[in-house]
Amino acid sequence: MTLARAGSLALRCAVAILAGGLIAAGDPPKKPTAARPAAPRGTAAPVPLPRAAFTPAMTGLPVAVPLPTLAGSTLTPVPSGDEPGADPVYAAFQRGLWVSAFAQAIPRAEAGDAAAMTMLGTLYETGLGVPRKAEKAAEWYRLAADRGDREAAAALAQMLLDGRGIARDRRRAFALFQTAAEKDQPVALYDAAVMLLDGSVTARDPARAAAYLGRAAALGNVDAQYAYATLLSDPEAPGADPVAAAKWMREAAMAGFEAAEVEWGLMLANGRGVAKDIDSAFVWLHRSALRGNAIGRNRLARMYATGLGAGFDPVEAWKWHMLAKRQGLSDLWLETRLSNLSADDRRRAEAAADAIDGEAATIAPARPGPEDDLDDPAAPAPKEAPPAAR
Repeated sequence: MTLARAGSLALRCAVAILAGGLIAAGDPPKKPTAARPAAPRGTAAPVPLPRAAFTPAMTGLPVAVPLPTLAGSTLTPVPSGDEPGADPVYAAFQRGLWVSAFAQAIPRAEAGDAAAMTMLGTLYETGLGVPRKAEKAAEWYRLAADRGDREAAAALAQMLLDGRGIARDRRRAFALFQTAAEKDQPVALYDAAVMLLDGSVTARDPARAAAYLGRAAALGNVDAQYAYATLLSDPEAPGADPVAAAKWMREAAMAGFEAAEVEWGLMLANGRGVAKDIDSAFVWLHRSALRGNAIGRNRLARMYATGLGAGFDPVEAWKWHMLAKRQGLSDLWLETRLSNLSADDRRRAEAAADAIDGEAATIAPARPGPEDDLDDPAAPAPKEAPPAAR
């Protein structure tokens, strides 16, 4: 069972986030496939471009996604309620029976059970089944962490970073992340790595950070997979390895990590650490563009403007360029390349861009709140448990 923790504390780290390798230029435009629109009738084929056509690099341009942050779920998945030997407290939590989970955790926590203490901390922190009380959550996490619970240590560290329910203390947070990381808690491994790269709390240690990220990536932490791939892509990073970088970037992209989708597409387009595959690059960049990533939209516009991976289509190119530009990502190269586009074609492209923006504005994802308790609504309010004796 993986908990989705509310909110995240952004912390810029020293990982060299590559905003995007550039699609190699100079390749002749490919013929459109049956699945993609052919060039508009009467449109001349694009003039072959010099190899530097896709410069300048993305340096200085805004990135559409945040840099690595100290955040994420902390509770490691536990056996489901249907499996033999499943913990009844966590099974109740997994089913959404927050009140039942709380009631069952109280006597166990009072008897010194660290896992039950962690559950009480989680319920108080999220407000599931009980009123949200950050101070009580931090105290239960502390008691569980003192008894060696790695999940509680990671959760308490995140509260210390935020100053939620407890005084902010980054050094103590780092120590707790390290403690949990040594027990292979995936989020703690990732967060400790970010702090080792940031260097604001402890001396920078890129080699150790890379080792932590590698372990977290192997344990399935998607944030770590993306950060590790980015680190391995940096030629100045310890153990730089473009092939391994491509492997982990693909893992993160397949898991739906937005920034990784763009990077993986660019790796395929440039043949960085993987065989060059323009058609697959088009698929990934188109996917990221549809999801609203400004860099993905910009790179997709360039593909349409040159016919790489798709039929040459200046109207589509202008549409995606306009969408990226509205997000703050300008591109003088595209403006120049498409300067001969007719006024009618521009209007068509901008109308299509407006339709995409309008559709996105109408999508309002449902977010379950603390009140979404699946227990019997007639059940009495749970008795509040005092923290166990120290």
